Amino acid sequence: MTNLRNRLRWPEAEWDVSGAFAKDAVLLRFYDFCKKHLGYAPFAVVHGSPLFHWNCGRVLSMLQRSEHEINTAASEYVKRGIPVDLTFTNVNLKEADMKDMLGNRLLRFFAERSTPDMKHAVIIGSDALYNHVKTNYPRLNTVSSILRITCDGGKGKLDSYLRLAEKYDKVMIHPDDVFNYGLLEKLEDKGRYELILNEYCMRNCPIRAFHYTTMAEQAFNIDGYDTSRFNKALERNGCRNLPAMLTDPKVGVAALTTPEIQRLYDMGFRKFKLQGRAHPNAMPLINDLLRFMLPEEQEADSLWMGLGVAFLESFTPITPSE
Repeated sequence: MTNLRNRLRWPEAEWDVSGAFAKDAVLLRFYDFCKKHLGYAPFAVVHGSPLFHWNCGRVLSMLQRSEHEINTAASEYVKRGIPVDLTFTNVNLKEADMKDMLGNRLLRFFAERSTPDMKHAVIIGSDALYNHVKTNYPRLNTVSSILRITCDGGKGKLDSYLRLAEKYDKVMIHPDDVFNYGLLEKLEDKGRYELILNEYCMRNCPIRAFHYTTMAEQAFNIDGYDTSRFNKALERNGCRNLPAMLTDPKVGVAALTTPEIQRLYDMGFRKFKLQGRAHPNAMPLINDLLRFMLPEEQEADSLWMGLGVAFLESFTPITPSE
């Protein structure tokens, strides 16, 4: 497997994986395993956030992390030269929220360690945070969140993406627009855009914006927020109807097939994002990454399985201190 780089399905793809400050132990082990045994970095960027009110989309009590865990994870990514995209995507942030100690501590930490070869970034959903980062942490790159294009009503609009690309260093494409090939062809600087491949929410979801704003509100009141209004909308939406999700293309998930990814790659896109916020651990995410990375040959299944098994068998017992 030492010649893996020459056998990758999409050798120029830059993989951005989820899990920073949530699934760090396994992600870091997988990164080290691939570097040691294959001489290859399996992903180019990691994104994520601890649980606090700047975060949106990862509003789960189980993601609460101690100060020591947060500091350790941040240091380990920097030590390996892995760029981190801080997922601070809450669309409801105001100027008064910019005083948050944890948010500024993380911004400062990564800004001080951002270099041309390891450019850390912030994924942003609010103007207040954008202005705060540009004013106080100019060494950090800025990324326009999926929440931004969704909640601003920019889905499907070329001019919205062009305006964002003038302002931000990287722009996330709305999951539904990943299939809008006419729009994508018109984006000239394709290196400025990133596309999510394994989105499990339904295509053309009518309550996506409502879902995002609900999570933004919940982030300010993690345990006490009343989710009944959203749960009723969810019941009407049909995206929890498993038989329909599996058989009805109208409510099928927005995850991409191999031919669909190949079409995007052939168009010139290279930045691909894998979400993992709903996974209980990092292994399903790693499984997705291997599935996309490795070649679609007859022996690909054995290569895929062999690499996964070898990685799992490389684990050493975890001590209580970990």
